[in-house]
This record gives sequence, C-alpha cells and structure tokens, in this order.
Amino acid sequence: MYLDAAATAPMRREALEAAWPYLTGEFGNPSSQHSLGERAAAGLRAARRQVAGVLGCRASEVAFTSGGTEGANLAIKGLALANPRGRHLVTAAIEHEAVLESVDYLRRLHGFEVSFVDVTGTGVVTPEALAAVLREDTTLVSVALANNEIGTVQDLAALAEVAHRVGALVHTDAVQAAGWLDVDVRALGVDALSISGHKVGAGKGIGAVYLRGRLPVEPVLHGGGQERERRSGTENVAGAVALGAAVQLVVAERGERTDRLAAARDGFIARVRELVPTAVLTGPEP
Repeated sequence: MYLDAAATAPMRREALEAAWPYLTGEFGNPSSQHSLGERAAAGLRAARRQVAGVLGCRASEVAFTSGGTEGANLAIKGLALANPRGRHLVTAAIEHEAVLESVDYLRRLHGFEVSFVDVTGTGVVTPEALAAVLREDTTLVSVALANNEIGTVQDLAALAEVAHRVGALVHTDAVQAAGWLDVDVRALGVDALSISGHKVGAGKGIGAVYLRGRLPVEPVLHGGGQERERRSGTENVAGAVALGAAVQLVVAERGERTDRLAAARDGFIARVRELVPTAVLTGPEP
C-alpha cells in the first residue's frame, strides 16, 4: 500500500496517453515555423487552455515551469523584483522551503526585509495576524493554500483581502491543494499561484504558475523569451499536455476521491486514538 502521495503520485494513465505522441512522433519545437513545430505549439496551446480552465483564469496568465519549486521562485522573485512599491515581504515560517529560500534570497542579495506572520497551534494564519505584520511598503505576501506538512487549509480569500488593502500582491503555493481543493484564482483572490505536475499524476518535471493579468514579472531564467518572456527555455510540450490532462481528471473526480479518502483518514485517526489514547494529532482536526 502506497501512503506517500503527498510527496509524489504515480502518473495517470490518461496523462501518459495524452503526452505519448509528443514524446514520439510529434517531437517538434513549438517555436519552429514548420509543421512539426506548429503541431507542438497547438498541443501546448490546448494544454494551457486546460490548465487555465481549472484555475479560472485566462490562458495568457498561465506559464509552464519545471515544477512547484520553480513556480514559487518565479512568482516570488519575479513579482518582488519587478514591483517598485516596496521591499518588504511577508510569509509564514511553516511554508515550503521553495518559498522560504526564495524570500531569503531576496533578503540576502536584494535588501528586502522579511516578516513572518504568526500561526495558530494548528498552523492557521488569521487575517488579524496578517494585518499585524503588513506595512505600507509590503510588496508581496506568500501563504500556502494547503500546508505540505500538516495539511492546514488557509482562508486565502480573507488573507488576500487584507493584503490588498495595503497594496501588496499575494502568491499562494497550491502544490498540495491542486488535487483536492478548488484552486480558482478569482475566488481565492490571489495574484499568483503555483502548482506541480507530479502531485496530480502528470509526472515529474512539469508545473505551472498563474500570474495575474499584465503584472510585471522579472524572469528567473533568461534566454529565448518563451512563455511570454516569463520563463525562457524550450517548452516541455509532453509535460504540459500531461498536466492539462491530469488537472482536468482530478477536478472531475475530486468529489468522489475526497469523500473516499476523508472517510479512510477519519477511520485511521479514530483507530490510532483507540489504540494509543495519548497520541496527538499534529494539525487541525478533520
């Protein structure tokens, strides 16, 4: 029995089947001006529309990346460095290392100040706690939608509302949330959101980041200007196609999967407490 899907999930058969043509005969570079390249570009456009449909945004607001770590780096560094309004960042100490190391990079090499918002005993960031650390020069707030260690789900819409009052942008690491929660960026109220393919059955080496509208973004990778000059490098068409197929599948199956696994989780917790009365659940009660 495999119980580590939060670390990585097996590739979905449907995702592999969708990607297979682009791993074999349809191997063109989507920037090439010939039939193979044009077909690759068409596959990339279709995948972008699929991801955008799940995120509730325009296809032009989606950039493909190599995964969740790169997506967080691009969103945090790219937005902070391109935004002239201030040099203050806010995050939580319980964030993934991709977020923590990105803000620390900005602190060490670019002179940003970093504040860590307090969390409750179950890992919740309250709007009041966030408001207490925001400043007029706060550029960016980054809080995960679902925590990668203890599973705490944040009320991102409420946090985004508070952050936007001082003009700060909001990024959320939705890597752990994408397969289980609604990640509609309009409902969440965020300006940037990053996801990873291998958490949703699309395989490793692919991810995506939502960057709202025409927000200026300083690229992390420089080169040929792919992904609307936000992420240079020849696109991973097969990975993008797999991601498009996988995210559509997890959304279609979300209700049934969530109910089934919630029941299994609750039964497991109850049995552990029955056998070990002193056991402590780290994180919020289901």
